Amino acid sequence: MKSRATPAPRTHDEYLATLAADKRATLAKLRKAIAAAAPGAEECISNGIPAYRHEGRSIAEFALKPKRVAAKKRGAASRAVTLLLAVALAATTLGAQSSATPSGSGGHNDPHHVAAPTIVLLSLDGFRYDYLDRYPGPNFARLLAHGVRADGLIPAFPSKTFPNHFTIVTGLEPQHHGLVANRFYDPARNASYGMSDSLAVRDGTWYHGEPVWVTAERQGMVAASYFWPGSEADIGGVRPSRVKAYDGKVPNAERVDTLLAWLALPADTRPHFLTLYFSTTDDGGHRGGPESAEAAEAVRTVDVSIGRLLDGLERANVGAGGIELIVVADHGMAAYTPAQYVALDTVIDLQDVRVADGGPNANIHVGGGRDRATLLRDSINRRMEHGRAYLREDVPEALHYRDDSRIGDLVVVMALPWQVGLARSAPRSAGGTHGWDPANREMQGVFVSWRPDAAGPARIGTVRNVDIARYITDRLGLAPAPTTDGVPGRLAQQLKDARR
Repeated sequence: MKSRATPAPRTHDEYLATLAADKRATLAKLRKAIAAAAPGAEECISNGIPAYRHEGRSIAEFALKPKRVAAKKRGAASRAVTLLLAVALAATTLGAQSSATPSGSGGHNDPHHVAAPTIVLLSLDGFRYDYLDRYPGPNFARLLAHGVRADGLIPAFPSKTFPNHFTIVTGLEPQHHGLVANRFYDPARNASYGMSDSLAVRDGTWYHGEPVWVTAERQGMVAASYFWPGSEADIGGVRPSRVKAYDGKVPNAERVDTLLAWLALPADTRPHFLTLYFSTTDDGGHRGGPESAEAAEAVRTVDVSIGRLLDGLERANVGAGGIELIVVADHGMAAYTPAQYVALDTVIDLQDVRVADGGPNANIHVGGGRDRATLLRDSINRRMEHGRAYLREDVPEALHYRDDSRIGDLVVVMALPWQVGLARSAPRSAGGTHGWDPANREMQGVFVSWRPDAAGPARIGTVRNVDIARYITDRLGLAPAPTTDGVPGRLAQQLKDARR
């Protein structure tokens, strides 16, 4: 894009500083205008997305359905909508290059971090522990040739996407980091969280614990995320310096190329911790199950993406600290049939009962107190053969799933491959899913640690995903987050022993 005047030459840092100043000035003017047109609205903008509600309707509803607004109010409402959408556009456009928050690194590495290692954390959603053997590929072979592979990566319970992605980056079990399911109800807030609810996903008050990118940014190290649950929210006032809002339509190749471009930045602004996410194998596994043609094709597609990533990482000039690629999966995958489903509607009276999530386990909030919850538990256990209901405080200790009221008053844990939920949610065809007890081998995922100059291949036993966050912060030379449910140093020792 041509400028109207030829500017004086600027360094990259001067350019970023000017861009940030322009952004602040523009947003300040727009917010002042909004305050006059729609008081309070300027306080409701999060991550460039307006959450302001006027007369019970969201900005999106006003923008998309203007005919529902009374004619005499339409003018004022339209002006407020226009201003809010302008702020959203400005925040998105001006923030495209850098979205650092003031309490983070500011997009610049402290000098003592410049020589630190660089770690890329790649999630292959739903990539079961045995896919590398079941569906071998040439680029996975490249990965293993210089990698340490675990026999499996043991997820947290429930073995679902959002809980385990956040466990991987915090080192906390779901009962401690707050994301107890992909969808859940919080009785303290009287509100629900869902992984498809962008406003909830971007609201940092839902999250507990400290993700690695927050640890890094608070200590002056630049972090970046090309998709990861929690990365779009200000958690403790901090996000990665560079972050992409989730868009499942973005091709894996584009995701890889953007991450490699971040690694090509000058040392001052180059991220040292980066996340990357592919959903391909989870999609294929859900459609056909883990031993299906759909799963095989998904793994082949990911193999190509791995090759593109390795090509770039082998060429990357990241300084003396070197680079490490850690490949993980949030969970495995198991096959099911529609017949292997229990509809709670046919088992108990659901009056004043909220079933917050279903599948291989169900989270149930019960009105009427502990006595009614106990009665419902006993009723479920009398009538259901392939699972068991527990009061939250009685959930088996091995599942680490008691300490948060978001879990519910009752937890139903099904035996693999059975599922539970409402009748309207019953599956209509066979496929694959996950969420069962991590003790089931099918729920374990892949783990590989790759370094371009490392000898390999090497093999270790199973790895627990609660150990990964502490391993990363230690490798980066950062002071770790104050709490962890993992064992400090355990994963580092496993990898050290394998590389001897």
